[in-house]
Amino acid sequence: MPKGPRNDSYSQALARLTEIFRRHRDKHEAHRAAEPVLHEMAADSQYLTSVLETYLRRPGIWNSTHYPVLGGGFELNPYHSLDVNFWIPLADADAGLSTKAIHHHGRMILSTVNIFGPGYEHWTFKPPHLVDAEKEIFRLELLEHGQHAHGNIAFVDANIPHVPFFAPRLSVTVALWSNSTPTTWRDHAKRMPLVKDHGPKLRKVAQRVGLTKTLDLKVLEYFDFYPTPQGFKGMRDRKEFVRGPNENFIAALFYIMQQSGRQELAPLVQHTLDSGAKLENRELIARLLGDLKADRAITARYSPGHTDVAFANFRAADNERALAAQSAGRLQKAADGR
Repeated sequence: MPKGPRNDSYSQALARLTEIFRRHRDKHEAHRAAEPVLHEMAADSQYLTSVLETYLRRPGIWNSTHYPVLGGGFELNPYHSLDVNFWIPLADADAGLSTKAIHHHGRMILSTVNIFGPGYEHWTFKPPHLVDAEKEIFRLELLEHGQHAHGNIAFVDANIPHVPFFAPRLSVTVALWSNSTPTTWRDHAKRMPLVKDHGPKLRKVAQRVGLTKTLDLKVLEYFDFYPTPQGFKGMRDRKEFVRGPNENFIAALFYIMQQSGRQELAPLVQHTLDSGAKLENRELIARLLGDLKADRAITARYSPGHTDVAFANFRAADNERALAAQSAGRLQKAADGR
């Protein structure tokens, strides 16, 4: 199958977003100007088809290991980046469990739109304040929480912690990212292959010679938090999910195609099988492709360590208890005259 044309819905929307961010030096203005495009993406059923086709055409995609949320980075340029995230429900459709730690993205700002499905509950907090350095307890004051429903656009400003919960049914979101500061030569430099491929090493070197501010390279401090009975505990080092087996990734990708009604993409998968490409689980792909064509139910499952991690998988009630604990602590300090 020849390479698809680049005038598809995905590419057209991407070109419009990039032009908007080129024109607007103020990144907050750029995000506001991008909202009509994001709304159109949610309203255009062909956009999701185009996104999935782009994803399926990625070299080596069928040999990927399993991460809780499929998709990820689709575009990265000096002006913005674009992620598309596929949120797969738990087997029992439990929507009351968080998908990851409460986290913020430093000076990065985000506009996210739900383009498919009922969405998920989304919590946002005011910037964190350190309360107890020894115990790494922070105060996070709630800004709001609610359903990130289809067509909704949520904006997350710099240093604003937030956390998504599991969706009750398949949901797909597009995340438009940018720095909160105007685009400079640093943004172009960071997109060069040397910087992109060796970012972690460069950060260490830059820290030693004092160039992190000049190059605008992130130095990880406290970006992640989780609720405890004492308040919200910060994690100095980010803990990533352990990658699951390729088999679970393959099943999840077929589940996405089936649940989103994109069976029309079956020929693209068949082309991959017929191309002689190196595939770790060719038989599984062929079997699930048959299920997709025959409309037999395909199930997706989470890998061990994706839904049972204390710092990432907690409930709304845990957040409420942590919020209550920090409020009680502030009242006690006030009563003590501290």
